[in-house]
Amino acid sequence: MLMGDIKDSRKYDQKILSETLNRILIETEENFRDKIITKLEIKVGDDFQVVVKDIKILLSILLYLDIAFMLENIECRFALGYGNIYGNINKTTHSEIMGMGLTNTNEILNKKNKKYSFYIQNDIDKTILLNTIGMLMEEVFSSFTDKQKIFLKFKVIKNKDLKEIKSLMKTSERSIYYFAERSKYFFIMNVFEQIILSFETNSNKLDQNYFKDIKFDEEL
Repeated sequence: MLMGDIKDSRKYDQKILSETLNRILIETEENFRDKIITKLEIKVGDDFQVVVKDIKILLSILLYLDIAFMLENIECRFALGYGNIYGNINKTTHSEIMGMGLTNTNEILNKKNKKYSFYIQNDIDKTILLNTIGMLMEEVFSSFTDKQKIFLKFKVIKNKDLKEIKSLMKTSERSIYYFAERSKYFFIMNVFEQIILSFETNSNKLDQNYFKDIKFDEEL
């Protein structure tokens, strides 16, 4: 599950922030509609959440949201959790789900001390490792030039390949690879790959433990 909230939300114009937050969440849900199992929804105020069954998709949504908010000059905190949840899941209305996974993920988000926080139920070693990676990610994504932001917009938000971005940015292939390197896109993709691999050896066991009590709607 992925949860997020806006950092220092009171400093923004509340009407503009609300409109921007809703737009970004709607656009994100549209892009990942077939890959999520709950509605990407605002819980209260500027807190939002979504549940997926695939760590790869979870990380993709994290990156998409992170870049989308960055392009609007909005700072956001995220908490990623892997743990037990139960209840009824519905993609179109408020999801009636509970469980230690949800509670503890929400708890680490509410601590508000990190940009990226991770919680893995019954695996303290992996939780510590991923939170260390989260601190590295925060450092890597601390600042970008305008051109690096444009590159990330085309690559992550618009899902363009490097050849298309070269044409859209009207620059050389060498410059595009430079933007990719300096924006740490390739580095982050490698980090995400390692996180995904860390789940693969026991993913079937984890799925059986954590999703056994979920009641899916028929259309899911």
